[in-house]
Amino acid sequence: MTEATIPFGIAPVPLPADTPADVHVWRVQIDFSVPIDGAPYAVMNASERARAARFLRHADAARFGAVRCALRHVLAAATGGDAAGLVFDADDRGRPFLAQPDAPDFNVSHSGAYGLIAVSRARRVGTDIEEARATFQWRELAPAVLADSDRREIDALPDESARSAAFFDCWTAKEAVLKAHGDGIGGGAIAMDRFPVLPRDGVRYALTRDAGVFEAVALHAPAGYAAALAWSY
Repeated sequence: MTEATIPFGIAPVPLPADTPADVHVWRVQIDFSVPIDGAPYAVMNASERARAARFLRHADAARFGAVRCALRHVLAAATGGDAAGLVFDADDRGRPFLAQPDAPDFNVSHSGAYGLIAVSRARRVGTDIEEARATFQWRELAPAVLADSDRREIDALPDESARSAAFFDCWTAKEAVLKAHGDGIGGGAIAMDRFPVLPRDGVRYALTRDAGVFEAVALHAPAGYAAALAWSY
């Protein structure tokens, strides 16, 4: 797969040294000037096109379409298949998977002008990226996201800017864990506020057994964004 094969900027994300070798992450830069019904989106199937058309805003359609097309190219390169011919299904929790034998696990996220794609042939993966807007009223969401130790770590930070950034780090880490779990936000197995991820040691989050058998790390993200990756043991 090369930059020339897809209509969006896509690049591998450097991962911490102790990340399992089978885990890979790509960042997608979304081009909002490309019409969703244009040739660059040709690898989408009819169902995906219909889903994109249901979005009221072009930006939302572009995020979905760009990341889905990029995912098709990434998985085609991983499996030796044809990007347009890949068939997706979903489990009983709605988590998508590639409907073919020995397919890799994958997970995607998008926010603002970027998307993430995580892939592994050996374990469950989850990823999340969030645009950390300065105007976002994060304290309104904090009770549903933060465990007690997370809240203590954030409240101890010296200023509101640092506290807001730490909240987004915490939020993306938990979202990544839940997506690897298969629940996503609002899922039934575990709730965000029931497991801590702080304090963080470098890029690695301090997950407890309450989160299940997963590890999570912060990912390098563009300025103004927070991103995380989770994987099963």
